[in-house]
Amino acid sequence: MNNKPAYEELEEKINKLEKKNEILLKDRNFLEALTKTAQVIMLVLDTKGQIVSFNPYMEKISGYQFEEVKDKDWFSTFLPGNDHEKIRELFQKAVGNIQTKGNINPIITKDGRQVLVEWYDKTFKDKDGNVIGLLAIGQDVTERLLSEKALRESEERYRILVENLPQKIFLKDKNSTYISCNQSYAKDLGIESNQIAGKTDYDFFPKQLSDKYKTDDERVMDSGVIEEFQEKYFKNGQEFWVNTVKIPVKDFDGSIICILGIFWDITEKKKYEEKLRQNQKLEAIGNLAGGIAHDFNNMIGVITGNISYALSNLNKEDELFEVLSDVKKSAKQAQSLTHQLLTFSKGGEPIKKKTDLNKLISEAAIFTVRGAKAKCNFKFSNDLWASEVDEGQINQVVGNLIINANHAMLSGGTITVRTENVEIDTESLPPLSAGRYIKIVFEDHGVGISKKHLSNIFEPYFTTKQKGSGLGLATTYSIIKLHGGHITVNSEIEKGTAFNIYLPASSMGIKEIEDREEVKHAGQGRILIMDDQEPILKMLGRMLNRMGYKTEFAIDGTDAVKKYREAFVAKESFDLVILDLTIPGGMGGTKTIIELLKIDSNTKAIVSSGYSNDPIMANYEDYGFCGVVPKPYSKAQLSEVLNKIFGEKG
Repeated sequence: MNNKPAYEELEEKINKLEKKNEILLKDRNFLEALTKTAQVIMLVLDTKGQIVSFNPYMEKISGYQFEEVKDKDWFSTFLPGNDHEKIRELFQKAVGNIQTKGNINPIITKDGRQVLVEWYDKTFKDKDGNVIGLLAIGQDVTERLLSEKALRESEERYRILVENLPQKIFLKDKNSTYISCNQSYAKDLGIESNQIAGKTDYDFFPKQLSDKYKTDDERVMDSGVIEEFQEKYFKNGQEFWVNTVKIPVKDFDGSIICILGIFWDITEKKKYEEKLRQNQKLEAIGNLAGGIAHDFNNMIGVITGNISYALSNLNKEDELFEVLSDVKKSAKQAQSLTHQLLTFSKGGEPIKKKTDLNKLISEAAIFTVRGAKAKCNFKFSNDLWASEVDEGQINQVVGNLIINANHAMLSGGTITVRTENVEIDTESLPPLSAGRYIKIVFEDHGVGISKKHLSNIFEPYFTTKQKGSGLGLATTYSIIKLHGGHITVNSEIEKGTAFNIYLPASSMGIKEIEDREEVKHAGQGRILIMDDQEPILKMLGRMLNRMGYKTEFAIDGTDAVKKYREAFVAKESFDLVILDLTIPGGMGGTKTIIELLKIDSNTKAIVSSGYSNDPIMANYEDYGFCGVVPKPYSKAQLSEVLNKIFGEKG
């Protein structure tokens, strides 16, 4: 039985009601504050899809104030036209008491932008359980989705890049087991890139090589340092050289989780480096050969010059005349040898003079084949035109081709050398201008050259010989080209090879060349001779004194300039100066002529050198000289130059 007065019961009910209202008020204030400050979209729609309410964040995102869109259709106001049906379908599911979440669709802002929103839907129900509205909570995921898309595209780009790189790329775990690799590496291994996971180097390479790879991996894992090294690599059973970089890949805490390997083929680079080393060796040998040839030329110059002088003082019937002529001939063969050394060491523009090619070729070929199993068979044209050539360089061409022919016939055989006159029009041999040429053929019956190598034989360093340098035919090609000629080759395996050389013909006849050996000169005046070799000074002095000149000597450019200046001031100028191009430790001919021309612009000077392939010798007029005579030279050669400078005298 309740003994409380009615008013107390009423007071308790009032107190409970006030407390309930206070809680409800707090909940309402909290919800209002949450709705206003939340950084998510809060949207209320009725069952027809009309806008009932949305929060300030929706106003911020959409650009619309709530009053602008109140009671308007959500779909036509905020959604792109092509999304209407899909979103309406989702909405119907939601109001049909089917909760949806995680759906992403764009909304159109007031200024026409699209904002991607991820939605979570919740229905409102009345006391009878009927759905009366929908609460949609949305999160702006535009930046996130764009970032994810950019990341996916970036990953795809890098994947495509890595897959298509010519470099080989792989990942290995701590145990040197493959994790992945790019297609370039997989192709070398004979597998697809998705088949490499779980395999090791022992599945693809010899044990010894695999042991080395594993040791390298362990060293990188232990040190945590990037390593780069060159090593051998096998591809399709062939050995290659590769440059390998192994990079330790670290986790966020600094621990190494795997190894990134990158390597690329450097076989051609290694070959080039080897060729470069060979070239440096050849250059060193060439410099040595050039120096020896220069000194040897000076010695031969003294011999041939004095022999020429002695012969000019003897009758042809004298027994000593025949002896000295034989010595002179041998000295000329030695001169040919020095010319070959100089061409090998220096190269350069040819110093051309009209030459009897039949004589030059036969002497060079016989000299080269001496002591070999092969022999030469000469089929020369009796009325062969003359040609303007550098005798030393053509001598080397003959030597190179005869040596090649001899090597092609290891058991011996006959090398046929033919010469003939040919006239070429512009259509018959495209590299040559129309005109008269001398054709020289070197033919052997040796092993021949395969078709795959035929187009490469004139390339520097290309050779099919185990001990060949690959320079012989390249030098030959260069010399013929510098002479304005052309060289071709025909070959068949086990049948032989024929090289065909075309050289421009000269208008001078062979008889004129033979007569040149008897050229004489007589004159008068004063000649200054500069040379660092005393025997050459004496030899030249005797020659020129015999021709009627007075001579003075200078040992270097400084001495020559001093004597020339003194004579010029005293009005006793020299009529001619003969300058050696190279003076070790002193001023040579090139600088000396510049100083002499400053003293007298009408200075006449002849340049002479044992380095007959120096470009100054070929283009002497460009450097202020009026004549050139390569060492060693005879009295007849000196006479020929003096006749050109002073006019015919006799």
